[in-house]
Amino acid sequence: MNTLTRVKIGYAVLSSALGLTLSAHSYGAIDPAKMDGSDTAKIEQNMASQVQPNIIVIMTDDQGQWTVGAYGNEAVQTPNLDYMAKTGVMFENAMTPAPVCSAARASFQTGKTPSQHGVHDFLSSEKDSPEWLKGETTLGQRLQQEGYKTAMLGKWHATEEFENPPVRGYDRWFSHNSYTEQSWINSYIHMGEVHWNIDGKKVTLPGTQSRYLTEEAVKFMDSSGDQPFFINLNYTEPHFPFDDFPERLVARYRPIAQEMIAKGGSSDLLKNTDYNLVPEDHEERLAQYLAGVSLIDDNIGRLLDAIDSRGLADNTVIIFLSDHGLLMGQYGVYGKVNATFPYNFYEETIRVPFIVKGPADLVQPRQVRGEFVDLLDLDKTILDFAAKKDETPQETGGPGASLRPLLLGKREVNWRNLQFSERGNGRMVTNGRWKLVRYYKKDQTPIDHWYDLSHPMGERYISTPPREAVQTLLISALETHFATYSTPEHDGKHVWDQPPLNFGSERLREKAMWQ
Repeated sequence: MNTLTRVKIGYAVLSSALGLTLSAHSYGAIDPAKMDGSDTAKIEQNMASQVQPNIIVIMTDDQGQWTVGAYGNEAVQTPNLDYMAKTGVMFENAMTPAPVCSAARASFQTGKTPSQHGVHDFLSSEKDSPEWLKGETTLGQRLQQEGYKTAMLGKWHATEEFENPPVRGYDRWFSHNSYTEQSWINSYIHMGEVHWNIDGKKVTLPGTQSRYLTEEAVKFMDSSGDQPFFINLNYTEPHFPFDDFPERLVARYRPIAQEMIAKGGSSDLLKNTDYNLVPEDHEERLAQYLAGVSLIDDNIGRLLDAIDSRGLADNTVIIFLSDHGLLMGQYGVYGKVNATFPYNFYEETIRVPFIVKGPADLVQPRQVRGEFVDLLDLDKTILDFAAKKDETPQETGGPGASLRPLLLGKREVNWRNLQFSERGNGRMVTNGRWKLVRYYKKDQTPIDHWYDLSHPMGERYISTPPREAVQTLLISALETHFATYSTPEHDGKHVWDQPPLNFGSERLREKAMWQ
């Protein structure tokens, strides 16, 4: 029985339950606004009888929430993402649990915080690297246990097991080969020859790498047979280097780059290196960066068309998000958490786009949700979707919560009202008005930076602390959260005692805020 047959059976079950006549095309177009409470209840009652949905997670690299039209930046052309937002669920307050690539991706793969899994920074491509995520079960492995056929396409970077495909739960492995003369930069060649590791075989392909990955995703859909599929589609765009993007896209943004983010920003935090300062050719680099965003949007359109043309839209959940945000001149720097010293947790660094589209019995369309959500919640949500009938979803041991009630349009009054993030010995908690960034010195003495997010200057200056009750609440919440979701061997408060993660680790340890 193929996927389309299983979906048709799902139509019949739903149709019988609701007393509706549904075609394969009308099923995905159910209008929740026209449903009464009993209809919604019937859909929820029948969810257990539905087949497991196909799941596609599209994760971009270094893409801030501020780069998507649907989030309010009308100057950036992202029509396909805007379409997903209008016909799905857009999370306004989506953030990363770790604003640096490897740490965020390891958190998504494990459902745990960096202080639980031990990857606190980006990883270098070293053959003698420690066995990162040793003993951890990845999302791919968990989904295989649920009967899914799984694919990892594009950037992995949750560990350093690049040379041979890691036995990490993926039936299809199409990722970068970092053991080449180009080293790590190979992953970020947007157009040109890219060296790939395809199920253990070394292959070099010319062209636009995002296009290859999209085509591979479509091929994997076609090869899934009767199994539900999970595709982890990880584009490296719009990550540095900010050049070699299609000229047709760059040309859109050159005339308006200076208007979007002008030179001249500053803040209380020091630059990390000269490399993080706004370059002389800022407008060109920003135009290239935004061209990378539009390039991915083009590919998302191709992917959506492929899903529709195969009759898969009525049983496929598509999630779009980024690993973390990026500063492109805001506050006078380029980069992410490590653009400044001490590390910043600016809104532009931690906020990510997060959009979910799927069949109406799983994702009530046309929603804009204001709850705090992150990659750890997504991990838990995917396991919730994947659980078989009458099965309890697998637990990861992390702090994430399933988003399914929110996706179904429920009014949640008990959802968390705080969001956390970390990078090494720096940790953050915010309630949306106040933000506390706490740095721990080697002797465990804390240094606190408070930010009033309602201030017209944003986070340019460290604020006077809030009233005592707010301080007590946020400090207590931060300490309790990380005491609960840390392990002694990986706790970021003791990062000095852990293996170096990259070529810059020793230099960073010498900085004053690390002593």
